[in-house]
Amino acid sequence: MTSAAPSKAQLPGRAQVVIVGGGVIGCSVAYHLAEAGWTDVVLIERDKLTSGTTWHAAGLMTCFGSFSETSMQMRLYTRQLYRELEAKTGQATGFSAVGFIEAAADKDRLEEYRRVAAFNRLCGLEVHEISPREIAERFPIADINGLEAGFYVPDDGRVNPVDVTMALAKGARANGVQIFEEVTATGVKVSDERVQSVTTALGDIECDYVVNCTGMWARQFGQAHGVNIPLQAAEHYYLITDTISGIDSTLPVFEDPSAHAYYREEGGGLMIGLFEPVCAPWNVDSIPQDFSFGEIPPDWDRMGPYLERAMQRVPISLEAGIRKFFCGPESFTPDLQPFIGEAPGIRNYFVAAGMNSVGILTGGGVGRVVAN
Repeated sequence: MTSAAPSKAQLPGRAQVVIVGGGVIGCSVAYHLAEAGWTDVVLIERDKLTSGTTWHAAGLMTCFGSFSETSMQMRLYTRQLYRELEAKTGQATGFSAVGFIEAAADKDRLEEYRRVAAFNRLCGLEVHEISPREIAERFPIADINGLEAGFYVPDDGRVNPVDVTMALAKGARANGVQIFEEVTATGVKVSDERVQSVTTALGDIECDYVVNCTGMWARQFGQAHGVNIPLQAAEHYYLITDTISGIDSTLPVFEDPSAHAYYREEGGGLMIGLFEPVCAPWNVDSIPQDFSFGEIPPDWDRMGPYLERAMQRVPISLEAGIRKFFCGPESFTPDLQPFIGEAPGIRNYFVAAGMNSVGILTGGGVGRVVAN
């Protein structure tokens, strides 16, 4: 639901907390602050909620794979939150526990995934090692030749990223948070190494705390007031096929790292997402402020070989028509760890950015950690 752009008179002159950025992370921080009783909170978004990278996320809810207990707890909490949000807010999230299968295509990866599975079980995740035949039973369109085993998580699945964000925003608003779209933050004023206010195109908002949830803009927004956030936007691709007979919304999510790909149902067809070994950075110097609900022209020449390899794992996709070959930006950090917490050098300046393409998967947990 959209509304007219706010006027200067509508924007409050003061709030306890100002959150900059209205993607899934910003809305999750707002939701969790409100749940904790912090209601004097303002969230500002330069365009519309989800307009940065959240809107085009694949929506995978796949908890398997991390060796970090912190990351595992954030994933498990997020999955449970998305299950419950519709009942709490009245806004659907599109959560569907269709299950998830991670394929191991060689013995080294099989050994690694057995260690991952053992650790993930200790963290509370239900995960089962299954044979190639059992993979075929659950994901019958896969070519199982060359696969050693799979790791099946029955409670994992998928969500609708836009719906999740809107549910978080609705829950935050219901508890008193004010959300303003089409308000651009241009900087943060600091005095005595402490946050004083957020500067916007409609005037300043004095505040005790600011949370930088600006996603791929976080680096350049932070630079304006001396906060170093080393992240970089990179191209991320997925292909969506035309309708394929026999594919429906109950199909599990399937991932094969040897093919650099993940697969899930989309509109009766197949989404094939790619994580090529060497990615292409996008707009290294700065991200355009007016890039909203935007796409990047796909590089078919560079991505063609990866796409062909990914489609060979699911041969039926080679015969299907192509509905869309999508390329959009995602932000990544040098060590693939997110930036979460208070920035050094400025008291009460918090950052939640650099999600490395798992913002939906960990969004609930990140919001709770930052709020706490």
